[in-house]
Amino acid sequence: MNRADVLGILEEYGLSAKKSLGQNFLCNEEVIGEILDLAKLDKTMTCLEIGPGLGALSEKAVFMAGTYLAVEIDTRFQARLSDVITGNGGKVIYKDYLELVPADLPDPSFSPDVVLSNLPYYVMTPIMLKVMKDFPSCQRMVYMVEEEALGRILAKPCTKQYGPLAVLTELFGTKKKCFNVDGGSFVPPPNTVSSVIVIERSEQADWKPEMIGFVEGAFALRRKTLVNSLSSEGVYSKDDIASALAEMGKKENIRSEEMVPSEFSDLYRILQGRKDK
Repeated sequence: MNRADVLGILEEYGLSAKKSLGQNFLCNEEVIGEILDLAKLDKTMTCLEIGPGLGALSEKAVFMAGTYLAVEIDTRFQARLSDVITGNGGKVIYKDYLELVPADLPDPSFSPDVVLSNLPYYVMTPIMLKVMKDFPSCQRMVYMVEEEALGRILAKPCTKQYGPLAVLTELFGTKKKCFNVDGGSFVPPPNTVSSVIVIERSEQADWKPEMIGFVEGAFALRRKTLVNSLSSEGVYSKDDIASALAEMGKKENIRSEEMVPSEFSDLYRILQGRKDK
């Protein structure tokens, strides 16, 4: 799908980009091909696309995957996506993904092997966390995000941007920035550079969706110690957290930004073990 194609589709279906939804339609065939290469789809796989828009990825990916489901918030795209996705064996749910519940899925056991999405800045973090919570066995996520947002995903301990998203994606598996996409690859062109990243589930990782709330609680009060921040959630007492930290050889006044991702996993395991006794 090139620029002329996108402009033609917009005119044919009477559509336009909604700024409030962060819509910018991909119109670079080379980029589309590279994203699909990273997805590594085949007929044995189930694919979920969040926010297909005009179907730049969908029109090819629907034929590459064995099962294809898209979730689109904008009902204006129904006619276009009917032609591109449902007309070719895929399915579309018209709903805000952040409000999606298992009952909305065509099959309660639905679990994608691959997730594709071009994530607007304002919903990047909640959507990424929800995908990891909803589909803990997902093997690969290929996301396009604003380049400036990468810091929140790739941040290291003791840096300003280090927080739940960096910790949780690290616990889930491996993550890698693959390439940048300039504004000219979209209609309308944004004033920012985008980056394509891949997050792959690690078979060695002991990923638990419950870790999301735990790590978010640890960073809830960033200016406080980890003990004060995590205890403010009301799940664990200050004494229990301090004791668990001591068992790990950590000081009681440590802050969350000083902890590496694996240490959050260790802390959670110790605290849960004590609760289960």
